[in-house]
Amino acid sequence: MTQDPEGWAIQGRAQADTLPAERVQPLVTIITPCLNAVGTISETLMSVVQAQTALQRVHWELEHILIDGGSTDGTEDVVAKHASRYGFCRWINNITGGPYAAMNVGLQQARGRYAHVLNSDDLLLNPGAYVAFLQAGHRSKASVLLASIGYFRRPGRQIRSLWRVDPIPASAAEWRHQLAEGLHYPHPGFIADLETYRKQSFDETYSLSADYKLMQSILLTQPPEAPPMVCQLPLVAMAEGGATGNWKAVLQGWRQLDAINQELGIQASGVRRYWRKLKQRLRPLPQPILIPHLEVPES
Repeated sequence: MTQDPEGWAIQGRAQADTLPAERVQPLVTIITPCLNAVGTISETLMSVVQAQTALQRVHWELEHILIDGGSTDGTEDVVAKHASRYGFCRWINNITGGPYAAMNVGLQQARGRYAHVLNSDDLLLNPGAYVAFLQAGHRSKASVLLASIGYFRRPGRQIRSLWRVDPIPASAAEWRHQLAEGLHYPHPGFIADLETYRKQSFDETYSLSADYKLMQSILLTQPPEAPPMVCQLPLVAMAEGGATGNWKAVLQGWRQLDAINQELGIQASGVRRYWRKLKQRLRPLPQPILIPHLEVPES
């Protein structure tokens, strides 16, 4: 168990960093699918800039790939200007098929040691802790990193509830049993080795739950001697709402989750998965976490 700069627990085995001085491969590729996100994406972009700055201080780089699905609201202009200003950022436009198709394109284009999907209305929090977590994962040769996330609702800038990731049980058999009974993790806090991510990729036949299938498929096949690393500090602020924020989508999501669980041999129902998630979000923080304002360059 190691500690990030603010004392939050990071679970895993620490080892010496054996990288050569010249680090050509980015430590992480952040993949951001976007469609008509002009009102939110600038802050998302600048939160990644802060993480890149923090990584450069410890002689690492990151890569940011943005995949636009054909925006018509000015998002492409924002992204194009950002990519021209920051050399670590690349963008691809007019990718059809929805967010999971965009994520798959990003995975194929990525070069990082790890891959992390960050949506265009979400934010990275605490760049120092994010970098410390990635470094700890690399040193321990972890294939999967799991971080807690915080929920906020615009226009407010306060995180009032968390999905906190608990430490992995010491018994590998117990953890696999929990996964088989429906234990799952928040996708915005899921970071995986790029090759591990690519071997699964997102099953685009599940329009609302392909991220759940990918994560569960990866976690159920992790070797017992290499459990994921865990950070209980929220590293991502997730905006509430979105594609799964209405009851019609919830009902459709339940059906997809039941089909995925049956496919993977998970015993829990889709309803149980949503109830677990809701219980996490109903646990208010004693003190809300304030999201800092990010300085966005003028056009």
